[in-house]
Amino acid sequence: MYFSATIFSMLGFSSPTLTSLSVAITNFIMTCAALVLIDRVGRRRILLYSVPVMSLGLILCAVAFIYIDLPTSTSSAKDPQPSLPPSRIAPLTIVLSIIIYTASYAIGLGNVPWMQSELFPLNVRSLGSAMSTSTNWGANFVVGLTFLPMLQWLTPTWTFVIYSGVCAAGWVVIWKIYPETKGLGLEEVGKLLERGWGVEETTRRQE
Repeated sequence: MYFSATIFSMLGFSSPTLTSLSVAITNFIMTCAALVLIDRVGRRRILLYSVPVMSLGLILCAVAFIYIDLPTSTSSAKDPQPSLPPSRIAPLTIVLSIIIYTASYAIGLGNVPWMQSELFPLNVRSLGSAMSTSTNWGANFVVGLTFLPMLQWLTPTWTFVIYSGVCAAGWVVIWKIYPETKGLGLEEVGKLLERGWGVEETTRRQE
């Protein structure tokens, strides 16, 4: 979201800011959809469905970047426009993959973490929510700080491969420890987490 205009400028789009607007619109629409679906589908399920799509979108982006000849030398860095192939398939594929990633992010990880207060007992809810939010924004800061250096040092392809791997690892963590809280009251959630993560119990209950 921060660097979509930068990416589209690298790809040679004449109006990268306007092109990045498609990403922002996707984010808005899918965030609204998430607000409708999250209590129907469930937090755990919506994450398990959306995170793999995020990972696939990033892989598609990484593959498409293989066919983009970006400038690598300091002399060519003054001109951000790459030597594009005659076909526009690769740049358009990258736009599509980023839209896919953004849509799946907005419907899952873009919403669910902000509902984490229900996981904390009342006596530590404010502290737990503060720490969770700090962790969220801390990771956000790290990504924002390292993205452009990673593009330069690792190439866009490997940067997006690494991000895809992070998504895949996150999916495993969600599958192992994130319980389904759909339809549970705060007291039920508190009792659930007294006996471990409660994944098996909530999964069995939802089934």
